[in-house]
Amino acid sequence: MQSPVVFALATLLAIVLSTSPANAQAYRVIHEFQGSADGWAPVDVPAVANNGDLYGITQAGGIYNFGTVFKLTAPQTRGGVWAKTVLYNFPGSNGGQYPGLIRLGGDGNLYGADFGQTIFELKPPTSRDGAWKYFALYTLDGQGQGSAIQGLVFDTAGNIYGTTELGGDFGCGHGGCGTVFELKRPAKNGGKWPLSVLYTFTGKPDGAEPFAGVTFDQKGNLYGTTDGGGLFDYGAAYRLTPPKKKGQGWTEAVLYSFQRNGNIGSMSAGPVIFDNLGNLYGTTVFGGDLNCQGGFGCGVVFQLSPPADKAGAAWTYTTLYAFQGGNDGIGPMGYILFDSTGRLYSTTRAGGGGAGHAGIAFRLSPPTIIGAPWTETVLHRFIAPADAGPNAGLTWGKWGDLYGIAVLGGTGCQGAGCGTVFELRP
Repeated sequence: MQSPVVFALATLLAIVLSTSPANAQAYRVIHEFQGSADGWAPVDVPAVANNGDLYGITQAGGIYNFGTVFKLTAPQTRGGVWAKTVLYNFPGSNGGQYPGLIRLGGDGNLYGADFGQTIFELKPPTSRDGAWKYFALYTLDGQGQGSAIQGLVFDTAGNIYGTTELGGDFGCGHGGCGTVFELKRPAKNGGKWPLSVLYTFTGKPDGAEPFAGVTFDQKGNLYGTTDGGGLFDYGAAYRLTPPKKKGQGWTEAVLYSFQRNGNIGSMSAGPVIFDNLGNLYGTTVFGGDLNCQGGFGCGVVFQLSPPADKAGAAWTYTTLYAFQGGNDGIGPMGYILFDSTGRLYSTTRAGGGGAGHAGIAFRLSPPTIIGAPWTETVLHRFIAPADAGPNAGLTWGKWGDLYGIAVLGGTGCQGAGCGTVFELRP
């Protein structure tokens, strides 16, 4: 699976100028990166503080050109100006480099991972003029523990869980099949964070390359998807159940194997979410309409419903929406969200119709009649050079608005665009 930056740069080759005046009132760029010390190539959805401030990362730029962590301070009134501050410049080597994601912990500290193997913590300054301090919590060995860290989540005790896209079992090739790990918070401040590999993927039938990270249910089980492996080598949805007795391992169950067949999606690259009934929802980058993208498909939004009779039975797969590759977008990935009425929101990394094909932000509304299709509404069509490559999905923020990043776009970086952070009123 390519990195978000590589995906976006590939998308840029097909982008030319277009306009989108119909979406101007609902959408606005709240920060446009300029490159150099300001950073460029933002990735991952921003982390949202309780007061609405946003925290994010860039994979490049900054003082040392190894990326930055930044803060966007929310305005007092909706529609006001967001103020950007660079909190940390990654210096390379032991101080971190090329970060891939950022999370805000319950303790007010920032946690993240670089594009390879180190999980880090950033602690805020203790004085008004002080600096944020970087601490490397753990560096994976790149072998059995995995490499290429993906999405991080916290449990109620503040322990960190995540996946690695590569490493682990190298029998399936492609640099390894990937792992799911736990990084346990120490009992005392300043103590070591021990890491445990909860599961190592083997390819078939359990999946390979868990690009999407994991999601907790209310019982403490972990759910996720893989980009490859499974029964048909097009990825799988899985559940990891914690051990019942101390010393036992976590148990994996494959809920569904994606396949390149008809309307079914393949190769999932975004985390799953639950509804109130225990159904899972997610996206796949490919699959669906096989007339799209030379037979690979333009991706789908799917639902997986748990069995009604027993836990070991198969889950039921439903394609809620298959992208067609025209005005409706290509390649959904990143975070998908519910609103209070059961509508779904996310982005596609490309497509959008016209001459732009720079991605969209969309909403899917459930049918009012059982069995009828879900309805897509395009909330914004991304354009170049204003914005392009919204490949991280969306997150809820202040005023009930949606926030995300476009890895390209803006006026900097010699016309290619250094990236943007945007706000969207649903």
